[in-house]
Amino acid sequence: MTHTPTRRRARRRATFVGGLTLAASLLTAQAAQAAPSVADVTVDAPATVEAGEPVEVTVAVTGAADVYAYDLAVAYDPELVEYVEDSAVTPDGGFSDATDDGAGTVAVAHTRLGTSPGLDGDVTLATLTFTALAAGDAIFDVPVVTFVGTDEETVTLEDAGTATTTVTAVPVPTDEPGETTPPTDPGTTDPGTTPTDDDATSDPTSPATSGTGGTGGGGPGGPLASTGASVAAIVAGAVLAIATGVGILVARRRAVASR
Repeated sequence: MTHTPTRRRARRRATFVGGLTLAASLLTAQAAQAAPSVADVTVDAPATVEAGEPVEVTVAVTGAADVYAYDLAVAYDPELVEYVEDSAVTPDGGFSDATDDGAGTVAVAHTRLGTSPGLDGDVTLATLTFTALAAGDAIFDVPVVTFVGTDEETVTLEDAGTATTTVTAVPVPTDEPGETTPPTDPGTTDPGTTPTDDDATSDPTSPATSGTGGTGGGGPGGPLASTGASVAAIVAGAVLAIATGVGILVARRRAVASR
């Protein structure tokens, strides 16, 4: 990645900051001090976020001394993240400006005003907020930082630091698979199932079938029932015939006796 355009913009902004510092020094006539210095520059960002979530990037220094003004640039991948306008947070007091060029660089400038002393110690120079757009490794690079002291001396640090945030895609919700009932074989019967009346009547060997006139049964509706009715009729006819014959014999005997 090349940072030549960014560095040029940063140097131009450093000139702007230097001009503000010069004007402040002329008004306050502050005594000259040593050149500004910092022990270290750090760039921090979350390790991972999901697409659509905010990403806070912080540029800070440790061991600062007489930092009356500074100018820095934060380079980013516009395909993965988007700068949130007016989200820059800088130290209280003084004047600050944060500009996004829309092509992947946010330039931040800050200067103290009047009799305010330069910044010392551990200082957060800027906190910028981005919005994650797409999955990928979003690199936030600080290619150059320029510090200006109260005596107008400047110190420029190149390749000051980087941080990487892995943007993951938003997981797509899926429906949990429901429980499915395995198909049953129509030829098998569950041992715990009680036969229905239809099953009982359709089985020719069941007692219900044999008692209601099924084939081979002896119930009142079957062939045996018909046979029994015929036999009863024959027996009744025979008894009637016998009774008639006996009556004739008795009548004849009475007739003979009366003679």
